[in-house]
Amino acid sequence: MSPEAISDPTEGRIAILGAGPVGLDAALAAVDAGRPFRLYELAPHPAGNIRLWGHVKLFTPWEMNVSPRMRRHMEAAGDEVPDNDVCPTGDELCDRLLDPVAALPSIAPNLRTATRVVGVARSGLLKHQEIGTEERARHPFRLVLRGPDGKEWTEEAAAVIDATGTYSEANALGDGGVPAPGEWAASRRILRTIPDVSSEPSSWAGKRLLVVGAGHSAQTAIRDLAELVAEHGDTRVVWALKREEPEFELDPDDPLPDRSALT
Repeated sequence: MSPEAISDPTEGRIAILGAGPVGLDAALAAVDAGRPFRLYELAPHPAGNIRLWGHVKLFTPWEMNVSPRMRRHMEAAGDEVPDNDVCPTGDELCDRLLDPVAALPSIAPNLRTATRVVGVARSGLLKHQEIGTEERARHPFRLVLRGPDGKEWTEEAAAVIDATGTYSEANALGDGGVPAPGEWAASRRILRTIPDVSSEPSSWAGKRLLVVGAGHSAQTAIRDLAELVAEHGDTRVVWALKREEPEFELDPDDPLPDRSALT
């Protein structure tokens, strides 16, 4: 959406960065409080990060993914609200929950997709000026925004909620979390999300693949790649871990069965 003229940008308006689950719920909280807001999303659609791994099944069931606030607003709009112990995929979460929430009449007019927040600062002050003072608090936030056509403009807000998350900030592969020599040059061959191996096996079969990391995302990728190796014996997978003895201990009290099954 193109930016609109703002008559009084400092009159209590909230800037919410990121239209994922947290950002959308924050927007509904603003609606409940009667506060004006703008919701900015870098992707051309809500929950852009979740769509990057949309094929992956969540550990949490629907009943844990629908907040009370989302449920109330969707039911008031006559939308069907998922409510069971089935764990959806990322795409299902977006299709059945996040997209309908973003389309609510109270949210949609205030949503700016395909918009990058280039910077946030206090209007009229540098970062070292009036730190921790009431004077700094009196200055509105100034946001520098960039649209899909490269055009930039500014908007102001009384408060900013950063709901962009950390998913896109994947660790570099080198020691200490900095890029390893040659990592930047090979960036086009490095995937930092869980691959959809089952839907495009030809892109992975018959190759030598390196998986780095010991977390649940790496475990999920390894599980899927193991199935690929079983069907395509010429595929080789190397799993690199930073620790000599990574901790893969099963928690008998884990409330999420799918996470326990993965471990």
